[in-house]
Parts: sequence; structure tokens; C-alpha cells
Amino acid sequence: MVFNPLIVAALLSIAANAANDWSQPCLGSNCDWDITSGSGSGTVRLVGSQTGISDLTIAAGWQILDCDPASAEQEIRLVCVDVDKGCDHVTQNGAEGTVVRVPNSCGPMPFAVVSGIREHENQTIPASTLKRVKRGTDPTVKGIKLTTNFTAVDPQTHGNVTFFLIGSSLPGVAGNFTVPPPDATALTKRGLSNWAGEALFSIGKFNHTLQGSSPLSVDKTATLFDETFNCSAAGNLATFSGEAKVILDGKVDGQVSYGVVAAGSIIPPKLSEFGLFVGLDSTITGTLGLDTTVTGSIDSPKVPLFETGLPLLDFPKIFSVGPTFSVYAQATATLDAHLNFDVGLAYNIAGAQLFFPPNTNSAPSGGGFTPGNSSLKLSVSPNVTSNGQVAAHLIPTLAFGLDVLGGAAQASVRLDVDTSAALDLSLAAVADAGAGAGTSADDAAFGGCVDVTTGLNVQAGADGSLFGLFDAHPTVSLFSKTFDLFRKCFGSSPARRAIASRARAGREIGLLRRELGCSTSLLGDAVSIAEETVAGSR
Repeated sequence: MVFNPLIVAALLSIAANAANDWSQPCLGSNCDWDITSGSGSGTVRLVGSQTGISDLTIAAGWQILDCDPASAEQEIRLVCVDVDKGCDHVTQNGAEGTVVRVPNSCGPMPFAVVSGIREHENQTIPASTLKRVKRGTDPTVKGIKLTTNFTAVDPQTHGNVTFFLIGSSLPGVAGNFTVPPPDATALTKRGLSNWAGEALFSIGKFNHTLQGSSPLSVDKTATLFDETFNCSAAGNLATFSGEAKVILDGKVDGQVSYGVVAAGSIIPPKLSEFGLFVGLDSTITGTLGLDTTVTGSIDSPKVPLFETGLPLLDFPKIFSVGPTFSVYAQATATLDAHLNFDVGLAYNIAGAQLFFPPNTNSAPSGGGFTPGNSSLKLSVSPNVTSNGQVAAHLIPTLAFGLDVLGGAAQASVRLDVDTSAALDLSLAAVADAGAGAGTSADDAAFGGCVDVTTGLNVQAGADGSLFGLFDAHPTVSLFSKTFDLFRKCFGSSPARRAIASRARAGREIGLLRRELGCSTSLLGDAVSIAEETVAGSR
């Protein structure tokens, strides 16, 4: 089962008070831990049997004497200073296999499993600690081995240990669960799904707006393709230099925030419920420039223009989300004419929301997606027969790397905002075009049609399945549309129909990809066909 995405919003409407109280020992069947530092926040709750979860902090009477703050696999040296607070709880039903809360200063993880306990050979206790040993307490120094290898723990010893967590990339939202997860008794009777159902019915109570999103800002220019040719004289062609060059300017400004909800068990390791939501507002602008005096095909790889990390959300060794923001560009073309082509990309994204994975009971992903004003310049050599296609993409991408239970399962969820521009032209020399009476001077050198479009395709997908919670390659479409930027035909009506028919046939079978090289015929200087700004309200 996966969470209804509205549950995510409900669970992130949480109180300001922290759920984890370090002054209270985790000696019952529940224990909480909060992310309260850094740029993100969240809460995780463990639920288990009375002996399945315990505590090695001062709240439970333990004083840590030696530990490694950087290691998840270690033996710590500690002493009980107040037996009345519950030091002996960890040994009930045997210490091994017990999940324990550890201080922030002893390892990168909030919880670990006891893999061994002994009387330590080093019984040295600082005088300041001895003064705090309560009368009646045995101050024997213990050595307790800790591990986060949850797979190695036998759940028959202390029973299953379940976790529930919520988190946000925004600071200051960690605290009590607004919709409390079940305790150990309720969990045994009703299971995980009932918690999700109760949260769903409670959605109407909440109206919470998250602020403080992470900024997105990039302004890059990339040369996607640049190749020159020294063309030898042939027939009536003199020696000349040819070039094919594609440049893309891209600019992205915006804000992004995300949150996550998950539930499962650390003993045995399993993820039962998961939901990710992403909020995005962005303005994307760019200009594609193509200049070619050669013929053939251009095919640039997907070029990374920019990449940066976004705030990490980490429940160490339980669940982590590592997001990155990247921008890619790509261009392809097949041409046989002297061509100068400049087209603008401009889109506004307002209130976009992704809920992943998709769920039949979930609110739909979507948002506001509108085109802005786009500039267009197109020049092509006259008196040639040409069938050409150009396509370019500027693709801002948000990727969320997911790691569950210390690497027991991994996946990546991505949100691609694919902005594109395309040119489709089918031109013929005047003699082929059948130019007749009434053809304007501007049209006299051309016969055929030119079509320029822009597009926006916003889609999410994933690699991996996270314990089979969703398909390995699921997709969610937020928006997909092609916009007509410019369309014009030249020459006489019969010629236009004939050439348009040939162009459609060419699109159906695809233009033959051929090696880029020198033209075998005179291309001539490019003549302007279009130079205008197209309103975004088209």
C-alpha cells in the first residue's frame, strides 16, 4: 500500500513541539526521534513489544563513558548511574536483538540494535560520574556492542519493530504526529493500513501552508554542436568553408520543496507504505540558435549544463532522501539548406505538485503551466529543394535518491520538465514549386511550408521499486502540450499541397539520417522568412 498524497499534507501539518523528549526514557513500546537541525525536519516513531525497544541515554539512567560519534558499528562503554530510571530494562528477555535509542553524540544514527553485552575490562569511572551514582546502583562498567545491520536480527526474539516517519525539506516542522500512528496494541489488532485510513479521514481538519522553499537558479550557455568543414571546389562550386553550430542559452529560476511519508518495519527490514510530494514554482527561459552552411545530420548527446544538491532529509540508517537539481540540453537536426534559426523557449510553472507513486485514491498531480512570449528568427537559402527537421530540448530535472534501512532498498524518483522547440520545413526551388501569378516578391524564391512548434512535457518517473511498492519504471504525467509558434506556406496552392504532402510522408517515415558534410550544390545566402515575437497567450 502507498499513502494517499493528501495524507502527506495532513501529516506535515504538525505541531511546533518536538516529539522526541530526551528527558523521558524509551522503556515502553514506543520511541520518537526528531530531525531538528540543518535545513530539513521530521519525526520518526518506533513501535514494538515491551522488550523490543529500550534506551541507553541518561534518561534511562545510563551514562556513556566512551563512544565513537562517527561509527554505526561500535562497542560503547557505559555505566548505570540510576537504576530506578530503568537501566536493567535493556536486559529484559535478553539484551541482544533489542533496538535502543542512543545519544546524538554516539554515532550518526538515532537507533541501533544491541548485538552483545559484557562486563568491560576497563572499569575506570570519572570522579564526576561516580558522584552521580545513586545509592543502591551497581556502578559496573558495561561494554555494549551496537549495529545497524537490522537484517541479522531474529524477529522471534523481541518481535517486530515498526517505524512511522514524516519529513519535510523545510525547517521547523518537526514535532508531534497530528494523526498519531497506532501504539503496539492497536498495531497488532489493526495493522498499518488503518493508520493511513484514519489520517485520510482527518484531512479536512488541516490547512497548512509550507514556506521557505529551496531556491533554484541557473543561467547557462552551452554549445551543443560545433563542427567546421573545408569544402573543396566541385563543378561550379568554388572552395568554401562550411559550419554547423548549435547553441542553447538556458535560464531557470524557481522554488522547490518536498516531503515524505513512510512506514514499515526495521525488524524485519520492510517498507510497507511510502509517499513523496514535490512542490514547484519556476520560470524557464532559453534560446536555441542553429547556424549551418553544410548538409546532413546533427545529433548532440544529452549535455549536462548544471547540477547542484538540495537539502538532504535524513533519518540515519532508516530512511533518507537525497535530492539534486540538474539541467540538461540536447539537439538533433537533419538539413540540406543554409539555415539560421533562433527560437525562444519561455514557460511559467505555478503551483505544480507531484504526488508519487500514483494512487487511485490520490489527488492528481498537476499545476499551472503556461507559455511565455517567444521570439523567432528564421532564414533559409532560397531556390533550393529542402526537407529538414530540427529539435532541441532544455530539461530541468529534480531527482530524489531514496535509501531505505541502510541500503536494504534504493530507488530514485525524478521530475523532468522537458521544454522543447522544433522546426519542420519542406521547401522547393521556384521551378519545382510552380510559382504562378499572384505570388508575392517575398514568396518568389520559395515554395513549400515551414512549421515551428514549442512544447512542454512535465513527467515523473522512477528507477527501482522499494520493496515492490510500485513498478520499477512507473510514470506520472503532470502536463504535456505542443504549441504552434509559426506556420507558413509559400508559392502557388498546387505546389504547397504537393510539398505539404511530401513533408507529411517524410515525417511519417522519418528523414534519412546522413553524415554531415559539404553540400554538392550552391546553397546561396539565407533569406529571412520570419522575425517576430509570438505572444504567450496564443
